[in-house]
Amino acid sequence: MDLEGETFHHPYSPYETQLQFMRALYTCLEEGKVAVFESPTGTGKSLSLICGSLTWLRDHKRRALQEAVDKTGGDDDDPDWMVEFAKRESSRAATEKIREFEKRLAKTRQAEERLRRGQESSQRPQKRQKVESESVDDTLQNESQFALDDYESDREERSGPLAEPEQFEGLSADTLALLERFKGKASAVTEAEDSDDQDVKIFYCSRTHSQLTQFAHELQRVTMSSSLPKDLIADALGEDTELAERIKHLSLGSRKNLCINPKVLALENPTAINERCLDLQKPGQSADKKCPYLPSKDTDAKILEFRDHTLASIKDIEDIGKVGKQLGICPYYASRSVIKNTEIVTLPYPLLLQRSAREALHLSLKNHIVIIDEAHNLMDAISNIYSAKVTLVQLQTAISQLTTYARKYQSRLKGKNRTYVAQVIRMVSSIAVYLKSIQEKKNPQEGTLQASDLMSGKGVDQINPYKLSQYLQESKLARKVDGYIEFSKQEPGHGSKERSHTPVLFHIQSFLLTLMNPSVEGRLFYHQLQGDVQLEYMLLDPTNHFREIVESARAVILAGGTMSPMSDYLNHLFSYVPKSRIDTFSYGHVIPSENLTAQSLVRGIQGSEFDFTFEARSSEKMIIDLGRTISALCEAIPDGVVAFFPSYDYLDHVMSVWKKPSTSEPGQSILSMLQKKKPVLYEPRGGTMKTEELLQEYSNAIETGSGALLLSVVGGKLSEGINFSDRLGRGVLMVGLPFPNIRSAVWQAKIQYVETRAYEQASGPEDARKQASKTAGREFYENACMRAVNQCIGRAIRHLNDYAVIVMIDKRYNSTRIQAKLPAWIRQSLVPGTPDRRTQAVVQDLSRFFAKRGAS
Repeated sequence: MDLEGETFHHPYSPYETQLQFMRALYTCLEEGKVAVFESPTGTGKSLSLICGSLTWLRDHKRRALQEAVDKTGGDDDDPDWMVEFAKRESSRAATEKIREFEKRLAKTRQAEERLRRGQESSQRPQKRQKVESESVDDTLQNESQFALDDYESDREERSGPLAEPEQFEGLSADTLALLERFKGKASAVTEAEDSDDQDVKIFYCSRTHSQLTQFAHELQRVTMSSSLPKDLIADALGEDTELAERIKHLSLGSRKNLCINPKVLALENPTAINERCLDLQKPGQSADKKCPYLPSKDTDAKILEFRDHTLASIKDIEDIGKVGKQLGICPYYASRSVIKNTEIVTLPYPLLLQRSAREALHLSLKNHIVIIDEAHNLMDAISNIYSAKVTLVQLQTAISQLTTYARKYQSRLKGKNRTYVAQVIRMVSSIAVYLKSIQEKKNPQEGTLQASDLMSGKGVDQINPYKLSQYLQESKLARKVDGYIEFSKQEPGHGSKERSHTPVLFHIQSFLLTLMNPSVEGRLFYHQLQGDVQLEYMLLDPTNHFREIVESARAVILAGGTMSPMSDYLNHLFSYVPKSRIDTFSYGHVIPSENLTAQSLVRGIQGSEFDFTFEARSSEKMIIDLGRTISALCEAIPDGVVAFFPSYDYLDHVMSVWKKPSTSEPGQSILSMLQKKKPVLYEPRGGTMKTEELLQEYSNAIETGSGALLLSVVGGKLSEGINFSDRLGRGVLMVGLPFPNIRSAVWQAKIQYVETRAYEQASGPEDARKQASKTAGREFYENACMRAVNQCIGRAIRHLNDYAVIVMIDKRYNSTRIQAKLPAWIRQSLVPGTPDRRTQAVVQDLSRFFAKRGAS
């Protein structure tokens, strides 16, 4: 197929890099590939993803429909007129079905537009549901509702599912895997469901709802041709007839984003909202206590109307919520019925990456397309979703709450309930005692530990962890205890009626289930905090948790502005995928190459060698030279300059040195010298100033003509998602390399895990396997650092006419190995450097660069 610009229905005239991107994407989807795409921000990546994927989808549907029509021709011995008649009837039916649906959506959209035009003057207030006038606490009638139901099951496996999928929401995939031991293969919805008869869909995922909202706005710009073959339309409607077919889009969100029940939404905490929502659906709940917005057999007409409004135009998550409110139907649950009619579904990371969330939403990815945008932190995101933390203070609070509950309901705790509640208290107490001992013995600030260390309390070794985890799920103990504690606070004589921000028992339950998880891919760590100890289960290897997505989907696309270095995705996320199925693509910027210059700076203006390794970076002489060097660079770079430092601690140390009075120039300091060149602002630790306020102050200083120097931190709020375009970022300075703390227990465990895997997978002599192991560990460590670097230095160039300089200040940036991990579009603008090249030469280059662009 000839994939030219017009083929992709791009709303503008695409650049050559965009065309290359869309062609490659189309081919990957057609061939069912797993691919990583790197395209700098400002190159129209979102539109390229939309146009490339939707063009393929419509082509695929068109071919599938044509094949279906061709198969309706009858047997080989049927007369030609009968074969042609059957094909025409099939064409007519397919065309009519799409046309009628489009007419229905068009009518709905017209109604929406009329409503929007008359909203300010003539819209009548919506009829309030009875539930809106009820208090948030109306469901809390008496304490008897918090008593545990009789629990007699003592089997490790059951013939049916443990619970509805919604009740698993919030649990990690590791935990779900453990619960599968009891569930067998039963599940309300599984990835193995046969979805071959469903139309292929695109599941587009990004990190935040704001990014998905931006994507929806881009989607509004695109108009695609019909999925019906032209011949079919001509046969059914006439030669000159066109059939417009709008893009069918659905934005999915969590209950927190989509709940419209005011008394549930008032709880604010996502876990509390989930639990209250499920409470209102419990069997046996009286009609007046159930959620009035929940879809039912009596609301089919509303659900159909919800579908039509959702698909009539491109809507973001807020729009979906408004549709639910207007119709009086829960958008969280009503959205599920819309999925089958959509072409592209957008959803945030957790809803796609967590198996429990996919099950709750009834999502099957089998044979569909998965596109994950802003995927540079995908591996970390997966690990975070499947990790769990709990503190000593939380454990102690949980013991208190469980004990209070057990005393209150002592007479009602019978049979297995009495046994298991006692076991939960013993287990939580055992963990708390161990953490307390770490605190009292003045152990190192952090370290690793074994699950057996936590289970050393009296009688804990007699607890069957699998039965206990089954009990925690089935009995809803955490929900009952938390409900009772909140209820008791509302009785006369008890203090504040405010709900605690985090229901502690839910945290504890999640952690306990993770603790009982036999996964070898995770480790347990402790971290001593001020007056507390944190216990953390961390997933070290995301491979298996993403594998079910890769193996279910037809194609998986990871895309981002800075995906380099890409080797981690191949080695640690797709190691099991055949090489023939994997592709990687890195595209240049849309700017002319002369609009960017990147330089490595090895020596300062006073001759110091810039070595910001952990051992050498405290040198005051080098830090003073750094200040003078940045001052010289600021003189050459107009407007805004953003400098990134490896950590808050190091920025604080640098600032303390820069504030000291100079010995050679009394009354002067490095900071005051910098401020003479440009006002200096810096990103404070702990968020004492809001990011918006800091950026506004920075922008105002640049608008006055004085320019500004903004000191930022890698991994801080300014290192991702902030666009320093045009005058806001004429220069980006990268001070040092932000390597993670290799001495930390977490990073030692990560590297050890990577090295062990590499050793096991290597072949050949022992020495070769050891070398492969060490190389894998070093690569993993360097890649983590360089991904952070690439995110920061990618902040500068944001559109076609933008221009900027990038200066990387550290002798290690002169290494070919480090330079190879930079994005291709930055490497091609990298000025060759030498170990002896000093600041003066770099400053001269930068001055010439800006002089050519008329900047001063």
